[in-house]
Amino acid sequence: MEQIRSSVKKHGNQGFIRRSPGEKLADALLTLFMVLLLCFFLYPLLNMFSISLSNEYAVLRADVTFYPIGFNPQAYTLILQSQELWRSFANSCFVAVVGCVCSLIMLSLAAYPLAYANFYGKKIYIFLILFTMWFSGGIIPNFLTMMQLGLYDTHWALIMNLLMSAYYVVIVRSYFQSIPISIVESARIDGANDFRILFQLIIPLSKPVLATVALWVIVSHWNDYLNPLMFLSSRQNYTLQLILKELVLNAESSIHNVSAVSTSSTGGAAALGQQTRNAVLVVAMIPMCILYPFVQRYFVSGVMLGSVKG
Repeated sequence: MEQIRSSVKKHGNQGFIRRSPGEKLADALLTLFMVLLLCFFLYPLLNMFSISLSNEYAVLRADVTFYPIGFNPQAYTLILQSQELWRSFANSCFVAVVGCVCSLIMLSLAAYPLAYANFYGKKIYIFLILFTMWFSGGIIPNFLTMMQLGLYDTHWALIMNLLMSAYYVVIVRSYFQSIPISIVESARIDGANDFRILFQLIIPLSKPVLATVALWVIVSHWNDYLNPLMFLSSRQNYTLQLILKELVLNAESSIHNVSAVSTSSTGGAAALGQQTRNAVLVVAMIPMCILYPFVQRYFVSGVMLGSVKG
């Protein structure tokens, strides 16, 4: 015992793993590579934000890199003064939130029997779900279906069109399978039916994968442009992406109306299109940037644990 204590005292400060020069060089190269990769990812975002806030003359001279030159928030003033912007923002929030809740419920209902049930025709059920990953109905059949259902020019057309995804069903099913089957069997012995097991047992244990899928669904609804363009005709139902696109087109049209005489006003009008285009991207990204930190801790665990079983 005394020998062990003396050995610990002697080597107590040497309890770290010695690294070879090759390992240190590899770590340095990897760190340098990751820093360069981070710069490649951050530069377009910083350039976009800088152009939206820079002086119009610096924008026209293409002098803006990753920091603003001068300060001119006219693009944000133009966007925020739009009377339809806040209404479209509320419409997008409604579609994203309600669509996310409905999608999570439907995905859970579709994935639960794949994970825990054994029934006749299960292979056909799986095939019908996976079949939608390879083939889709197309734009015209989707449009005609929404018309026949009476959902045209309503937000429910956007929600129903992105309600289910075979890829998300597979992800949720894989995570459900990682939960021990003994938990489900114990609940069935206690008299719980499948709906009670799903909503009171499986879903609370599946927060990581559901939070991950929720982020994907919300981002899909938030960035969706084609479906609102097809299914919405009333301006009071427009989502944020449609209104922002109109603001960009109106700002860019000012470039074509600039006269040949070079004045300060025409120079500002010519730069407004670029500033507005980048400001629109910033405005569209802000809500998702605010949302992501709240689900970040679930993101990696949800994807990795959901991919353990195929």
